[in-house]
Amino acid sequence: MSQSNIVAIIPARGGSKGLSKKNIQLITGHPLIAFAIEAARQSSLIQRVVVATDDEGIAQAGRDYGGEVPELLPDELTQDYTRLEDTFAYMTKRLLKEDSTITHICFVDPTRPIRPPGFLDEALQCMLDGGYDSVISGVKEHKSIWRQRDDQLERLDSGFTTRQLKKDKLFVCFSGMITCSRAALMAQGRRLGDKVKIFEFDDLNMTVDIHTKDELRLAELIIQEWGPERYIVPSRPSGSYGKADSI
Repeated sequence: MSQSNIVAIIPARGGSKGLSKKNIQLITGHPLIAFAIEAARQSSLIQRVVVATDDEGIAQAGRDYGGEVPELLPDELTQDYTRLEDTFAYMTKRLLKEDSTITHICFVDPTRPIRPPGFLDEALQCMLDGGYDSVISGVKEHKSIWRQRDDQLERLDSGFTTRQLKKDKLFVCFSGMITCSRAALMAQGRRLGDKVKIFEFDDLNMTVDIHTKDELRLAELIIQEWGPERYIVPSRPSGSYGKADSI
């Protein structure tokens, strides 16, 4: 594809159940959502960074760290049963009305704050160069994979063989690190198209997903130890995003 117009959407509802005010909890002095915004803003391939939220405190944090908040989401898109696909479809249709040249929508999850510089661009470039409908990040699984159906166990990987000296190539996908698809697919409520590229990474620090205070502390320890030399850390905002609960 010779030219792309990619928009990142960061979904961040206010009513998180496991950890109150999760998206504006502090990590190294920054609200959690700021890490996703900064990663998307550093991308040379992403043209806009949009925060999709129903909460004015999250919206203000998003604005102060450089994200756009076109509107607060309606209540029906922020319930426990709401699918992310529905939120992406709603926001994509809205954005396409403003700018019909948008080619791709990129999902960047704020609950996964640990990303190295260049990670998003490398994944997006693989998608664009290969002409894929979608890209999703994943870690190669080296252990045995089993599935239980009723009382029967079925092995999904081939295991060790003397001919191949390797197992089937299986992946655990982490969609929130990055998922990007053609805008037309997202507008239809499809997160992935038919031709999908798995962008492989092997840094397990990046798989930390924030839903509890322990996970919040773990992410902070990792970033304190290795960031910003290894991982993206937001710049200080010029304004105040409101009171964010500290860990």
